[in-house]
Amino acid sequence: MELLYLSILLSGVCFITTLILIMLSIRIFKKKNLVVVDYHKLDKRLVPKPAGPAIFIGIAFPLIFLFFYTSEVKYFAVLLSVFIVFLIGVIDDFKILSGNIKTGLTVLGALPILIFGVYEPHLLFPILGPTRLTIVYPLIVLLAIPIIVNAVNMIDVYNGTISGTTFVLSFSQLVPILLYGKQGDIIFPLLLMSSSFAFYLFNRYPSRIFAGDSGSLLLGSLFGVTAIVSRVEIPSLIAFVPAILNGFYILASIKKFIEHRSIKERPVQLNKNGLLVASKQKEAPMTLARLIIADGPMSEKEAASKIILLFVYSVSLAILTSFLIR
Repeated sequence: MELLYLSILLSGVCFITTLILIMLSIRIFKKKNLVVVDYHKLDKRLVPKPAGPAIFIGIAFPLIFLFFYTSEVKYFAVLLSVFIVFLIGVIDDFKILSGNIKTGLTVLGALPILIFGVYEPHLLFPILGPTRLTIVYPLIVLLAIPIIVNAVNMIDVYNGTISGTTFVLSFSQLVPILLYGKQGDIIFPLLLMSSSFAFYLFNRYPSRIFAGDSGSLLLGSLFGVTAIVSRVEIPSLIAFVPAILNGFYILASIKKFIEHRSIKERPVQLNKNGLLVASKQKEAPMTLARLIIADGPMSEKEAASKIILLFVYSVSLAILTSFLIR
């Protein structure tokens, strides 16, 4: 129980640290003119970006503390994996990387998990129990991290969607770890939950700061490595279905990996009343954001809420699945 209480305490430290650093980031970025246009507002207001560094520092301290406190290498491996992906995001925030290069580089985030061997090649399925995937599992890890990381990046479309969905996704890992996981792993979903919620307070509509690729890739990597290290792959996969479908829609319509800032036709546009409408251009990619507002004009706040609610449904199914695995 000691690690459980310590993890709860450290998640509180993560929340407070992230909250304070984001407030400071907003002030500093405005002074340094590190701002971008919010295209889903008629006034085209400028919003500070990125929140990634503040989120990373909030997550890093608890993992460093637990590594020295327990001497367990998994905390260092997770931190290193998240740091690598975060660094790729920072580079992309200030020097735009192509879609193929960014996707390829995020594979590096899987290496610490494999090198330090903080995984078990036995997927836990409902009813069936564990399966033996000794040879295939490392390949799954190499594919899973870039897929998850970039899929999370793709759902950062409206004010509050990235922070709201990662907060909800954390429950798909928290509950199964409480049911059948290791006590020391509880810190991972708690950090995702606390950092996402602290960020959400400033990222929700109307956003006062954006995640940037450093923030979205970072949150995605923490979700991905937690699924592997904590052996909650199946519940995490079920919870992640909306993000996977969104990525599939984009790839199917564009037919290649592309940096979102390079897309010429935006899938969603604003009408004269400031409401979101789906683009009628054939060149515009098909996305989850576009499908949600396909029935008619909608406010950004409502559209963001519907995306988050969709993840609430998938996470609920993931939690039910975790009871079957138990």
